[in-house]
Amino acid sequence: MGRPRALLSGPLPHPADAGATPIDYATAPPDLPRTRRLFYGLYLGIFAALVGGMGTFVIRWNHSASVALFVVLVLLFLGGAYGLARQIVALLGPGGELPSLGTIDGRPRVAILYTTMNDVVPECLAAIHQEYPVDVFVLDDSSDPKARAVVDAISVPRGYTVVRRPARRGFKAGAINDWFARYGDRFDYFVLLDSDSFLPSDWVREALGYAEHPAHRRVAIFQGQINLWNLDTRFVQTLAPMSRVGQFVWESRLANALDAVYCYGHNVLLRTAAVREIGGFVEGYVSEDFATAVALADRGWHSRFVPLHTYEAMPENLRGFIKRQNKWTRGAMEFIELSRRSRISLGRKFHLWQTPGAHFTNLILPLGMLLTVFGFASTPASAAAFAQAFLQHPAATFWSIPLLRYLLLVGLVAAIPTVLVYRQTGIGWGIYWRHRWLTAAVSAVSLPYEAVSMASLLSRRIRTVPVTPKNEAALPLREVLWIARYALVLEGALLAGLVFVNPLAAVFNGIWLVPMALAPLVVVRFSGAPRPGEGPRTVPARAEDGESRTARERSVHLSLSRIRAANGWTPVAAA
Repeated sequence: MGRPRALLSGPLPHPADAGATPIDYATAPPDLPRTRRLFYGLYLGIFAALVGGMGTFVIRWNHSASVALFVVLVLLFLGGAYGLARQIVALLGPGGELPSLGTIDGRPRVAILYTTMNDVVPECLAAIHQEYPVDVFVLDDSSDPKARAVVDAISVPRGYTVVRRPARRGFKAGAINDWFARYGDRFDYFVLLDSDSFLPSDWVREALGYAEHPAHRRVAIFQGQINLWNLDTRFVQTLAPMSRVGQFVWESRLANALDAVYCYGHNVLLRTAAVREIGGFVEGYVSEDFATAVALADRGWHSRFVPLHTYEAMPENLRGFIKRQNKWTRGAMEFIELSRRSRISLGRKFHLWQTPGAHFTNLILPLGMLLTVFGFASTPASAAAFAQAFLQHPAATFWSIPLLRYLLLVGLVAAIPTVLVYRQTGIGWGIYWRHRWLTAAVSAVSLPYEAVSMASLLSRRIRTVPVTPKNEAALPLREVLWIARYALVLEGALLAGLVFVNPLAAVFNGIWLVPMALAPLVVVRFSGAPRPGEGPRTVPARAEDGESRTARERSVHLSLSRIRAANGWTPVAAA
């Protein structure tokens, strides 16, 4: 076949173009209309209740700062209502299983593409092994001679085919398209792996059972569920368990039922014929995976999560986390352009918009913080009087403040589905609170960097795609403070406002002001090697087959660690 067409500019392909096949709704889950009505009805109801309650009982409409704060809160409610509606619908159903073949007729040809650019993880590359016969290709864009040498030393004796390009055009999507031009016509499916990906040995065989089922003839993307395997640091251990919540709510219960458009770009099986139909992976984006998924959706293809677990590594310190977050932020902003060019349904676009919406929320939060402190005036005497009244009559004083009443009622109502979801996924309160403390601290430090990432993407097109760091050491407090310097400047401005403008705000906003001030200390507290007896505990996996997910993650980590130790490999740092 000829070289795939790179979609660097212009509108994404539409089903009406080039005789494209229209969407075959017979392949969509049969309960799609019911789930869709339930979800959107709940979302609109929750959003209206939040906005109506705030506007009626809390906001002072004759006060400009109060009105401005209302606008900020309405924007935040857009995301809050979405998250709460997802939880409720996930708990109510559908949760149906995808049909799968017990035996596969014929022998579909499958390639595994391991992609790397100066960040090869030797133990992951060496651990590629499938019960089903596959051809393994290493798409190596590395410029570092040491990284190239590691790739060759592992690939050659194992019979992998190493593919290198003379020029790194199109980033990861360009590497895939280069492979597609050379080898794509030989295979029915291909699996994408990042440099830190790990697949169980039966994954391809099980994934083909879904891909070859007649009900999935118009499904192009079979995305595996991703867990974390590098559990030897406290930073990852603290953040890892909460991925179960997202898998239960979105990946297992809702995404397929709502026929959402998605692709994570790794740990995923793709149908070659579908990708060939759109001319290869879409180039020119940070989120080349989602850009490709949207292009496929415009041609009538679907995406499905398969209930098959896969694994990847997570950044192991604050610096690596921010680098990855910056990449995700830049990619998320592209979702707006992708959905604008696409002609997929408004409902499917709505779910795509939630990704950039979540990042915009992180920019709105500092505005809300500044308004709560500088938008109102008070005296030290009023703050002292309120504190004294609260100590003497805590319940009555608390209930006398409309904002506090509102927050209490909303918090109690929202807590019900949240607690039920945590019970379903085996998340205990200790796990939850450690996660909340660390994520709040990391978010506080990351806010200024997200703003810079968004501004850079608006001012110019992407020139580089950063590689997520792997195998990084824990950071000392001095370096964490340096990384957090912009957030500390914001905190200093807020503290100055509390002292000189609005002391009473310290009483109302201490619940987020104190964690923000302590963010660097919290990050250091949850960094480094686990303390004795602090490893991830095995908890029952209520929504699975009884085997602990944490136990499986630890098993993968130990297996990869043994491979590394047996070969004497040291981590390869990404350039």
